Order: sequence, then C-alpha cells, then structure tokens
Amino acid sequence: MSGSNLPPVRRIVTGHTPEGKAIVVDDAPIEQYPFRGSRTIFSDLFWTDAAPAPNDIVFKDLTKDHPNEHCPSEGSSFKVSDIPPGQKSPFHRTVTFDYAVLTHGQLTLILDDDKRVDLRPGDVVIQRGTIHAWHNEVCSARFSAETFSFAASQKAKIGETELEAEFRIPQFQATQK
Repeated sequence: MSGSNLPPVRRIVTGHTPEGKAIVVDDAPIEQYPFRGSRTIFSDLFWTDAAPAPNDIVFKDLTKDHPNEHCPSEGSSFKVSDIPPGQKSPFHRTVTFDYAVLTHGQLTLILDDDKRVDLRPGDVVIQRGTIHAWHNEVCSARFSAETFSFAASQKAKIGETELEAEFRIPQFQATQK
C-alpha cells in the first residue's frame, strides 16, 4: 500500500466484443506511487489522449505510457490521491478543469487569498485554473483520499493575461503532529 492506510483502488474497465456484447476488459488493483518525492500517494486510473475520448474495441491502458504526468494537453485523466496526516501540497495551478471528490478523511482547500475551506467525505470541488493547495490538517493517523478527474482546458485568462501552470516552492511541506 506504499505507506497509505487506504487499500489500493480496484479498477474495472468495460468494453465490447467484436459482436458488440458488453464485457469486462480489465479488473485489477492499480499500482500506487509517491507523488514527486512527497508522502502523498497517487494512483493513475485512466488516461485519454483525445476529446471526445475513443471507445475502441481494443483496450489500451494509456496510464502506463504517461507515468507521473498530470493530464494530456487534449483529453483527460482520472486519479486518486491519498494524502497523509500533516501533508500540505505546494500552492499550484494546472491548465486543467478539475473535478475532485473527497472520499475518505478530511482535507482543507487553501486558496492564495488565504480562504480555507474544510472538506468532508462527499464534498466536491470544481477547480477552474486557480492557485490552490491541499492540507490534511487532522491530528490522526488517517490518510485522506480524493478522487480527481482532470480535463484539458484553456488557460484561465484575467484581462489579456493568460495564467500559466505553476508550482510554488517549497515543492512539498509536511507538518509534524
């Protein structure tokens, strides 16, 4: 489990036979890895290189072709992050449209205007190219888990200025509880 107290995600992918009958083409736990040297654990669930995404008969797991990548410039990705207690991400912006659902634990979303939003399981965050950070501030031994769907997007634009992807230093911080 790569240090997480959460089980690996089991991914089931469906498809079709050449005759058009629905079938399961993949059913397995997904490999977990630490994100960019942090203690946060990621699982890459799905990757598409185009929008709209193809529904070809033959299934190819494109996540294996894009290790540690966030999202394609066209298409989408689907991931789970397991964030340990005390872990805080850097402030960052991606050129994506993100749907995040907290599935386990508690997290705090922090915006660069110092706005803090406490999240509970079932809460949904729609990120629209904003600078933000995630912090698992809970004093316990519990990881928090978020499921993310990232879709390629246009850059956020303020007036005539397009906002670029950004990861602010320090890369990752952890507070010890």
